[in-house]
Amino acid sequence: MKNRKSTKLLALGLVFALGLGMSTAFAALSVTPATTKVTVDGQAVEVEAYNIDNGNNYFKLRDFASNLDFGLSWDAATDTAAIDTTAHYKPDPTQLITGNWAPTTRARIQAVIDENANSGRYVVFDFDNTSVIFDVQEALLVYQIENLIFKIDPKEMTEVLETGIPDLNKEMGKSIDGKTITPATLAADISSDYAWLYENYEGFGAGGKFDLDYIHATNQYQDFAAKVRFMYNNLGDFFDHAVSYPWVTYLFTGMTPDEVQELATASHKYWASYGRYAEETWTSPIELPGESGIVSASFITGLTFTDELKDLYATLRANGIDVYIISASPIDTILAANEAMGYGVPEENVFAMRNKLGEDGRYINEYNYDWGGEGKYAQTQGPGKSTIITNFIAPKYDGVGPLMVFGDSAGDWNMMTDWMDEGDTVLGVIFNRYRKPSSDPIWEGSNQAAQTIGDPDARFVLQGRNENTGELRPSEKSIMLGSTEEVLVRPAA
Repeated sequence: MKNRKSTKLLALGLVFALGLGMSTAFAALSVTPATTKVTVDGQAVEVEAYNIDNGNNYFKLRDFASNLDFGLSWDAATDTAAIDTTAHYKPDPTQLITGNWAPTTRARIQAVIDENANSGRYVVFDFDNTSVIFDVQEALLVYQIENLIFKIDPKEMTEVLETGIPDLNKEMGKSIDGKTITPATLAADISSDYAWLYENYEGFGAGGKFDLDYIHATNQYQDFAAKVRFMYNNLGDFFDHAVSYPWVTYLFTGMTPDEVQELATASHKYWASYGRYAEETWTSPIELPGESGIVSASFITGLTFTDELKDLYATLRANGIDVYIISASPIDTILAANEAMGYGVPEENVFAMRNKLGEDGRYINEYNYDWGGEGKYAQTQGPGKSTIITNFIAPKYDGVGPLMVFGDSAGDWNMMTDWMDEGDTVLGVIFNRYRKPSSDPIWEGSNQAAQTIGDPDARFVLQGRNENTGELRPSEKSIMLGSTEEVLVRPAA
């Protein structure tokens, strides 16, 4: 439909206008089927209409909800209908909305749900680029930098930045002006910038007199922003994921869990309403090269917490299938998204990166491998996701693995496949990011999914998305950011 929102509002006005006087006792009136014709965007649609001899025509709200795709619910206890123009029409809570699902992908997921409803099974979701389009923690890092929300003592910043990096002098490329970049040089420059910002920005409460607009124009802020983002972007390319994944969590040092969740909630809401999906670049100023020189770092703007995924979570629960999240983002970032964006997963069913708390209840720069039992809490990335299932989830289900796993990249491949040969996991749902066969093992599942589209017993299915609009697509094919071309699976090398 064209202009879905305005069409909905017009239709609702029509429904209410034609529905005046519904409290009249129908028993005393003559009711006959009406021949009223209704069109939506010029197309005829079928609705039940009745002509009442008091001069009114009446339509079923459910017919309008179905044809215009808006949410409608009924509370028998209060005799009240509730309309939600921001939601999709859902006649049966146990069935997925059509939305922008690829039809064969939706059908396969629904079939697995129907076959296993109320049978004591569970599913596991990744979060970033699966339950949401793009990455909540990467977006949060930009929000945190732009708003300078840090609780790290300037004297401790270098130590925090260097946490867990095994070789501080390892070369991480050359700067734009030809300098050798290492973790040590980046930490030195960022710490110097942060000390200046801490003294001068009024928001830190250390005697600074300048507001955020003024600070954003300074060389120190621009150097700080570009180099923090550069360090985050590049640690994963030069070190193991066990080094790079927890690193960003250390930037919450000095904060309480509540403070991090408040920060994350603000970030999620900001980026969800940003309305623009694009790659942007920060470049450090030539006036302040520091030890690392001039660097550039890029990131993607915008997040979409899609209706289809939130509905999927709800549909699984309506079918008696338990839902778990295992994410490589920090725990408070995911808890904030889960609560603020309406996914509705119990907090005890969410597993993500966790740092230790100090005696004052504030985070310190150390990963908490001992949460839930000595040495049991692995990093929630790659093989660690399967370890989390083995140690914390499967024991609740007599050791049985997940029924379905939803993911998008290498970090989800282990948990998607580790229980397949045993027959526990019957379906892997892959959100299509057009991954490379040389660097991402989930390409194998994507390739198999592409060859079995429409197979009622497919082990893997693909779901496309349009990264330029932040939406799922009714296709297995995706459109990547900055492109107009539909893509399915990269050719094998």
